Amino acid sequence: MSVGHALSRLAPTRRTVLGAGALVGVGGLLAACASPAPPSGGSPTSGPTGTGGVPATPFALDATTMPKLDALFDQVMTSTGIAGMAGAVWMGDKVWKRAGGYANLEQKTPYDPAANVRIASVTKSFVATAVLQLVDAGALKFDEVLEKFVPGIANGPTITLRDLLGMTSGIYDFTSNAAFNTKFDANPDMPWTFADTLAIIKANQPLFAPGTNIAYCDSNYSILGEIIQMVTGKPARTVIADSIAAKLSLTHTLWPADSTIPAPHPNGYVPQGLDPAKPNQAFDNTAHPPKVVNAVNPAVAAGAGAIISSLDDLKVWGREIAEGSLLAPATQAERLKARRFNGVPVNLGYGLGCERVNDFTGHNGAIYGFSTVVFRYPPDDLTLAVVGNESTNSTTPTSTFGYQFIRQFYPAQWT
Repeated sequence: MSVGHALSRLAPTRRTVLGAGALVGVGGLLAACASPAPPSGGSPTSGPTGTGGVPATPFALDATTMPKLDALFDQVMTSTGIAGMAGAVWMGDKVWKRAGGYANLEQKTPYDPAANVRIASVTKSFVATAVLQLVDAGALKFDEVLEKFVPGIANGPTITLRDLLGMTSGIYDFTSNAAFNTKFDANPDMPWTFADTLAIIKANQPLFAPGTNIAYCDSNYSILGEIIQMVTGKPARTVIADSIAAKLSLTHTLWPADSTIPAPHPNGYVPQGLDPAKPNQAFDNTAHPPKVVNAVNPAVAAGAGAIISSLDDLKVWGREIAEGSLLAPATQAERLKARRFNGVPVNLGYGLGCERVNDFTGHNGAIYGFSTVVFRYPPDDLTLAVVGNESTNSTTPTSTFGYQFIRQFYPAQWT
């Protein structure tokens, strides 16, 4: 559930960047919050337009660019060691698409780009959209406080809905808890309820006062999923299915009711033999055969990372995050106002359920067995998405492709 492994290959590690996925990729399911930055906190980006008018770098999906994308894809597969991966770049009516590696390492089954995958923290962008739809409907307000919905959390009387959406609440991240991670690693399909998440949050001190800093945090979105149910009387999974997936014809996108993934899907692999002192090391599936993890209890990830989707559905979703057809224009503008993460070398920030690298908008994700990233660049009608079937809860190797793409082909945005 992270936002930072891909960038960690270019900059600091994911935990030091976003605390759970920033520069390298936003979107792991269970990546933990980053360590608090100085009291001044992150500074805002220039707002909904990101760079505020930097000219688009000339880019086209043509005979010159296609081989460069192939080379980047191959380089990322090699440098990360991921078992299998599929990616696409759509620009106007043109598309580049590639798949490589294996859906099943033992049987050498080629990776299927149409397969279903866990999209981990990309779930946050769906949950945020559902919350913003409720804001548009007048059922929620940005300045409503957490205490109204979930009493007893430290700083609850001053943490606002906007703080939860924008990662500025300061709440302790339950997925950074060592005891939780030991238990979840031993059994990703372990029994779990929101009460278990809440118990960890309440047993630990907040990271900072609300609104004074920014730290990527899965707890925020686990709570937001519960707030959706409190307000609507329906589970968040039902609300998202009806108000988002159905309206956008996302036929392969669902918040599952159980731990299984609908077929077809690749095996989800968890790398083994990783050295904690080497956060950027490639997975070595020959020396250290990975563990197959296909069953993950969605109640653990919940609003922070439970959703399953596909590469082609992510194309549609990338446009929605960046352009907001399901929201009032003013609400979409609020979504895109991003606060910059501390200590990162580019203008990487977090809006209301979205990651922004200047004018590139999207999210990334990591959860046991799966890694995902999606970005949209509206000035060029360009969307990119990459999915893969090997990850921990705090690494998202597909995001390496997303960030490298921006740096290589849109250098003016990589500032």
